[in-house]
Amino acid sequence: MRFGFLAGILMVFVTGMECLAQAPSSTSIDEKSLWDVWKLQQEKPDDHEAICTACLELVKKAPKDRLSLVVMNMAAWHQLKLDKKEGAIKLFRTSLASQGSDPLYAAAANMSKAWLTRIDMDQVKDALRLYYYKYIIYPKSMELIKPFQKQGQPPLVDRWDKPWVYSLSESKGAKKAGIETYGHFFSLKSSMLGTNSEMKAAMRMPYASGIGLKPVKLLSGTPGKEMVQFETTDGKQSKVVLSLGLESNGIVLCYAGPKLLILADLNHWAILPRPN
Repeated sequence: MRFGFLAGILMVFVTGMECLAQAPSSTSIDEKSLWDVWKLQQEKPDDHEAICTACLELVKKAPKDRLSLVVMNMAAWHQLKLDKKEGAIKLFRTSLASQGSDPLYAAAANMSKAWLTRIDMDQVKDALRLYYYKYIIYPKSMELIKPFQKQGQPPLVDRWDKPWVYSLSESKGAKKAGIETYGHFFSLKSSMLGTNSEMKAAMRMPYASGIGLKPVKLLSGTPGKEMVQFETTDGKQSKVVLSLGLESNGIVLCYAGPKLLILADLNHWAILPRPN
């Protein structure tokens, strides 16, 4: 009887070990893989297909790893460069849906909101032009473009749920046959993005060009409370100190790993070596 009981336990143990051996091992994105993608980004910034493919391979390897948010948003930006807007929208939305208290999640969410806001704004502009073609004047308020909405588009708020900043202007033109001609113009932007609202202007910026910081010294290495001293790369040698999760001039330190730092603004990521 005792032998049968022990045999049963042994059988359960062996079966459990077999199941563990068959189960896929947990995967994650290591810093070396992330750095390899970043090197490709730095060395071949215009090879959008190659960079996008490398990023998506890492996402596929570990879709739930927090570092997947970095390569996911980077891939989405390169898809915009390749005029693959639907694919980019899907990636930004996936990134936006990720939840977590890590500063990386907040940075990824704000970056996704920024690019989706720019995409939305182009749709709003199209609706404003349709209104103009019909009435030969732009609407006095955004509410008047509602009849031109299709399936909720164009949205009347940006991705932070704030109303668009919309205004009209009129410029006097030259006299023609004794009649002064006038041009009608509208101004449209997101209150969160301000002058950084325009998609075309934002896409002309080289990747990470707005994050001109170089890490110099680690002032605090306490996990979760890292503090890093940077200097600007504009030749002025100005000092900037960032703590994990905090921002300065729109740039946030959102990751401090064993060997890498990750900075972000509302446009791009920057991956840098961690100083001693």
